[in-house]
Amino acid sequence: MKKVLAISLLVLAPLILQAQEVRDTLDASRISVMREKTRNTTQTGLTHIESKQLTSGIAVFGTPDVIKKLQLLPGVAAGNELMSGLYVHGGDGNDNLFLLDGVPLYNISHFGGLFSSFNTDIIDNLDFYKSGFPARYGGRMSSVVDVETREGNMKEYHGSVSLGLIDGRVQVEGPIVKEKTSFNVGLRRTWMDVVTIPAIWYANRRNGPDETVGGNYAMWDINARVTHRFAPGNILNACFYTGADDLGASLERTNTSRMRLGVKWGSLTGSVSHNYQFSKKLKAKTVLYYTQSTSDTGYDFALSNENDGVVTRSTMDDKDISYVREVGLTSNWDWFPNQYHHVRYGINAQYHWYHSGRTFTSSTSQNGIPIRAGSDDESQGYRAFEPAIYMEDEIFLRYNLTLNAGLRFALFATPGKTYPSLEPRVAFKWLINNSISAKLSYTRMSQFAHLVSAVYMDLPSNSWMPSTAHARPMTSDQVAGGIYTSFGPFKFNLEGWYKTMDHVLAYNGSNTFVPPITEWEKSFTEGHGRSYGMELEATYSKGPLTLTAYYTLSWSRRHFEAVFANWYPDRNDNRHKINLVASWRFAKRWEAFANWNYHTGNRITFPSHYIEVDGKRRYLYDSPYNMQLPDYHRLDIGVDFSTTFRNGHGLKVNLSIYNTYNHLNASMALLRTDRNGNFSGMAYGLIPIIPTFTVTYKF
Repeated sequence: MKKVLAISLLVLAPLILQAQEVRDTLDASRISVMREKTRNTTQTGLTHIESKQLTSGIAVFGTPDVIKKLQLLPGVAAGNELMSGLYVHGGDGNDNLFLLDGVPLYNISHFGGLFSSFNTDIIDNLDFYKSGFPARYGGRMSSVVDVETREGNMKEYHGSVSLGLIDGRVQVEGPIVKEKTSFNVGLRRTWMDVVTIPAIWYANRRNGPDETVGGNYAMWDINARVTHRFAPGNILNACFYTGADDLGASLERTNTSRMRLGVKWGSLTGSVSHNYQFSKKLKAKTVLYYTQSTSDTGYDFALSNENDGVVTRSTMDDKDISYVREVGLTSNWDWFPNQYHHVRYGINAQYHWYHSGRTFTSSTSQNGIPIRAGSDDESQGYRAFEPAIYMEDEIFLRYNLTLNAGLRFALFATPGKTYPSLEPRVAFKWLINNSISAKLSYTRMSQFAHLVSAVYMDLPSNSWMPSTAHARPMTSDQVAGGIYTSFGPFKFNLEGWYKTMDHVLAYNGSNTFVPPITEWEKSFTEGHGRSYGMELEATYSKGPLTLTAYYTLSWSRRHFEAVFANWYPDRNDNRHKINLVASWRFAKRWEAFANWNYHTGNRITFPSHYIEVDGKRRYLYDSPYNMQLPDYHRLDIGVDFSTTFRNGHGLKVNLSIYNTYNHLNASMALLRTDRNGNFSGMAYGLIPIIPTFTVTYKF
């Protein structure tokens, strides 16, 4: 009760203070201008992206993608080609906080990571943090991707219809009650299941009646937002998102065998948020939400054979279900006591459910008589409570000096174990002159959730588990700083970072696509990580032409005592990364785009020698990730054609070509052995040139 009373006083104190204050109009305007001018500029490692930047440019498979935009930025590794991997400043990819209208998303990709769950048609803007995290964010170690959807138009009905290579999109917005209530809805669906129908029909016709194949894949998602304005400073929003993937495959041979595979996974979120401005000095935003991520994987197998009149039939059935569910409440307050302070503070509380389960059955019969049967069931569930409180103050020390000092305190409680976490955050900005500024930041982050995975792939069989008595929370400490300049059409930013990661988990179990469930901690070992490097951004933008060059020089290391005695490179330890991005509006209706991407190759673990044991070769390794794949490079180009009709409607056509010069970048490597027993690696590329198009009609 004392804690609740203390938090209530903290929240209500500015209300009491501001009721006794009087400000003139000039002072209010000054604070408003200063607030907007300095919004989100003190922190290092921040990129703000508006919706127009997300919906224009190159669209792989005809679908603009948020994650692929972020992959172009310095300090970010993409991992496997074409996938929605996001490895930030040496992170593992599962340590990024994704927020959609303030609601955490645990699964952010479709089609095994081919494109992300964020529909750019309905996004208003996003903030991407790589360092300098404000105290209002917590729960992940490496980055924050804060996505905000767009309010619907309060006066008129508008929308768009888009047709791409593998999917279609529809977006509609407009007033429910003019000037008061609006809606904005976006739908997206693939039609790959429709495309595969004739292919499957042809295959079955060619195979004949004794062999039948089946298969389907479908992806869809829906975003919806309803906004009601009681008054200019009193706004209620209701947001909803759901998305799912459904994959199936089968092969049946008459009276001999049957194999079937079914995989379903997806996410669901819902939230209600209330924005209220008590005065020009105080405003608050409260969000109540629910989010879940679920996967359901199963296969069954049957084999029959006949020998001397005895028909033996064997069957196997395996089902794996995992989910994470979360109910949360956040209350964020902005208080402007005077022109020198912008205080943010708030509380949030999250209640988690984690569950993974597996059911396996097998049987054998002869002439219909059971002779052997077996089953194996296992499941693991956890409940956890995660409250947090934070406060940060953006202090304008002088006209050219700004300090953002914050502190976040969080608790993570599961049955039998409670972890406290105190996370200081500080950022400093020095405006040297109107064209040059310097920034420095330090942040400490904690992560209480672990992605249990046996492979470095985004698979539906992966599952989230909480920190337990045997798996401690992961933590990171990061120092970042840089120089930021702007001279006319030129902009140059140079930023560096040093980051340490503790209690990082690495899988050390058996080779399998399905991770362990019960006592999963025993299949993971705990270690440390560190990452450091430098980022350079150079941009020229004038008139219709924009040219940007990103360069990253980085090191990413791991140390797991149970695996290797010394520090060794991480899988995504790409020493050099260069991205060249260009856009040129060469005519009124035409705009061209180009991206050239280069980075030193990802790393793999390869045998260094072998020994003979009982007549069999046993391969040995001198260190983890001891071999580097060939350097990666590709060119993407695209062009937009846009026109507006007399009725105000518009048409936009995008043609994009991925990997224009058809360079097969290494995706895998295989071991090769010659007659003398010497072995070497051979790298193979899988992704060729991919031309795609999108047609969008706006009304």
